[in-house]
Amino acid sequence: MKSIKTIAFLLIICLFFAACSSNGNNPDENKNENIQSSVEQPESAIEIERPEIPEGTNYGGYEFRVLVPDVDFNDVMKEIYVEEEIGDVMNDAVYKRNRLIENMLDIKIKPVIGPSGHWLVDLPVYARNIIQAGDDAFDAADGVYQPPLAFAGLLENLYGVPNMNLSKTWWDQRMIEDLSYKKSKMYFIIGDIGYYGMSGVFCLIFNKQIFADNGLEYPYEKVRQGKWTFDEYEKLVRSAARDLNGDGKMDEYDQWGCVENSGGVLRTLFGCNENMLSNNAEGIPSLNSVSERHIQVVTAVSALMSDKNYVLLAENIKSSDPYGQIETARGEGRIMTFNTTVAGISALRGYEFDFGVLPYPKFDENQKEYRNLATSYSSGANAYSIPITNSDLGRTGMILEAMSGYSTDIIIPALIDVALKSKYTRDEESAEMIEIILKTKLFDLAVEYGWGRITWEKLYWDIYSELTLKGADTFSSSIEKHMAATEKDMEKFINTFDGLN
Repeated sequence: MKSIKTIAFLLIICLFFAACSSNGNNPDENKNENIQSSVEQPESAIEIERPEIPEGTNYGGYEFRVLVPDVDFNDVMKEIYVEEEIGDVMNDAVYKRNRLIENMLDIKIKPVIGPSGHWLVDLPVYARNIIQAGDDAFDAADGVYQPPLAFAGLLENLYGVPNMNLSKTWWDQRMIEDLSYKKSKMYFIIGDIGYYGMSGVFCLIFNKQIFADNGLEYPYEKVRQGKWTFDEYEKLVRSAARDLNGDGKMDEYDQWGCVENSGGVLRTLFGCNENMLSNNAEGIPSLNSVSERHIQVVTAVSALMSDKNYVLLAENIKSSDPYGQIETARGEGRIMTFNTTVAGISALRGYEFDFGVLPYPKFDENQKEYRNLATSYSSGANAYSIPITNSDLGRTGMILEAMSGYSTDIIIPALIDVALKSKYTRDEESAEMIEIILKTKLFDLAVEYGWGRITWEKLYWDIYSELTLKGADTFSSSIEKHMAATEKDMEKFINTFDGLN
């Protein structure tokens, strides 16, 4: 198939959203009609680039196997395989995409369900054992926490997989820019093929009722003007705390400006465009200097996040189930702001109060753009990889490329329709905010590998978690204490990846 005119991914989103917004008073009307039209008549709707599939490509009914986790909070399998159309926009988009690819390549897409257990711990061990045993049990994996497998040399370098072209817009270019080692090594990838991974980006939720009770304007216009800054966020958080039961102390039974856990400083720090590690011009991880701006941001953010009068931290709740207490407080409308991911917004449908969606704030108006942390696992390890036991890399590369390339106007419009319209969000402004969030996501090497306790855990967990729990006074001593170990871990990472294919 010949490539046709390339068009920016953002234009696809904008045009689709504009078309959906004109449907009238019924926000669900014509959803399936729009998706069906995009599948059957793509060139008449929007001209997009297609994967180049050589004429005569036919895999003779091959059963394409994708390893997925068996988890109950997030049904990863449904972004790979559904049995039939049921009238749900995401389900039916996956069904249409799969039938198209199956007929085009003469294959059958089959999920291989891993063991029950924790996707971050148990599934990587399960996959590792299979690969190390040399068992060709699956062609690709989705929803498996990939960094430990990559670090152990058990995954194929996607740059070297025949028929995969990581420069194409249907693969996440932000992820490639931020995580690609030496611009030539990438072992797991997010793309249009998977809607959970594409929307695994952190964002802020705010309670509109608390805003109304305090006579506050929603921050939407400030976001549009580039004036949604940390100072504005801090003012809101400090304005909302109330001792509701009058017992003279603030606890999980009161009203709070913000609820967080020990990762609060880190997520907000990224929003302020500050991190400690990044790829240099050659694509090699390097330590950023502890600049005057970094210290300024750390001081301001940690002062708020560690303030027990305004921010409720999970670690400060004296309960056997602190996160259950947090969910109760959120559900009862006693939290002004809290974080989730774009993918996680769907879980808020049961809230009786109206809520809005916001990007993380800039530090100040001089910051060029909003930044919102994304990871391959913030919505359930949803990145795709290929094990080194794969028996036909060219076939797997062609199938993944086709599935992702043809998802651009099937899966992604459905995702935008679901995420940006009334099924999950409560107002049009939140839809606009989600567009901004998806455009300004970032990935971080230390977060991607450090949260898995492979390397750099001292840098981010020990240093920045302490900032959330205890405040800025811990920063200088923690940096000095852990910097040598951080440099050693980074050297280990570089040496390991230099030795991988």
